[in-house]
Amino acid sequence: MKNPLKNIIYYFLFLIGFCLYSCKHEDLNIFKESENLANIIDFSKNNYELTLFHAALNQVGLTETLTSEGPYTFFAPSNKAFNDIGVTKASDFASMDQDSLKMMLSYHILPRRLNYSDVPPGTIDNKYTNLANLEVYLGNRFFIGCSTCTPIIDFYINGASIQKLGTDIPLTNGVLHVINKVLKYKPSVQDILLSKEKYSFFVQFLKQMRKWDELSESGPFTIFAPTNDAFLKEKITLEQIKSWNPSNFHNRFWSVYLVYNHFFLSDMDVFGNLPGSGYYRAPYYKSKIRGDENYSFGISTESPRKPFIIDNRKTNQNQPDRESSLEPISELDYKAENGIVNGISNLLVLPTEAKIDKNQKDENK
Repeated sequence: MKNPLKNIIYYFLFLIGFCLYSCKHEDLNIFKESENLANIIDFSKNNYELTLFHAALNQVGLTETLTSEGPYTFFAPSNKAFNDIGVTKASDFASMDQDSLKMMLSYHILPRRLNYSDVPPGTIDNKYTNLANLEVYLGNRFFIGCSTCTPIIDFYINGASIQKLGTDIPLTNGVLHVINKVLKYKPSVQDILLSKEKYSFFVQFLKQMRKWDELSESGPFTIFAPTNDAFLKEKITLEQIKSWNPSNFHNRFWSVYLVYNHFFLSDMDVFGNLPGSGYYRAPYYKSKIRGDENYSFGISTESPRKPFIIDNRKTNQNQPDRESSLEPISELDYKAENGIVNGISNLLVLPTEAKIDKNQKDENK
């Protein structure tokens, strides 16, 4: 009796042998890395997530330069990152100031190859010069919670997160990292605040409190700027702000928004779980308010991340006096030469809370 299983096996062996015999060596498609890579222009054109980045490069005429040998490192904002700043289609770039757009794109490109592994783990403020001849800051979070835990690894540039599936993408002329927001830069924090109408109340507030001129100095400053809506929510008008006399208020009224340090919000992801690392103290960053040292500004390292003010004399330091939400991601970690600006949606100190009672002694003494 014939064995049908044996016949099937013989049949498949015959097919395999026939295929091997009929295929010549030169017919095989052997993968060659250098021949299967693309430059940034071709790669971004054919990647659904980077079509707006490609359009922007094309708009300002950088395509010829960036198809050259390089090497370059590209920190390319995703389409969603451009959507977050109001850019939804390629034609939107045509209405922008072209010099500013070219500078913005150059800010995202390094004239060298930089892989994730080149940035020391567990560090921040690793400085690299970009095509705009300005420095960007890279951070590398490497955290292991226990001896058997999988390491947590995150990569950041100027507070923007580099997507895990968009890191170290090889190109013919460099390497690509996809980031979750568009990096923004102005020469000073004053320039940032003046460039946005939504901060006009806060600008007037700083001028009224005699702190505005200080922000033209070298700093560094990290500013948490309340929007106009933050004042209006408390029924505070621009005319009221103009009537305020700083001598009638404690320093925390204005100084709570000014941190005399340089840090991106992502720095707390790198150091937030490492007690004792500089200013960082889990579960929050905390800094005493200048001229009002009984109070501190703080911000939680955990989500939802909220800036707050707290009285240092309180027994329970886990209950802030007042806190605020951050503005959307596109309004955070805006870099200037002398600092960083973050938008917040609420006031941290109300006028009634900071008003000096002339009948009482100075509370800081």
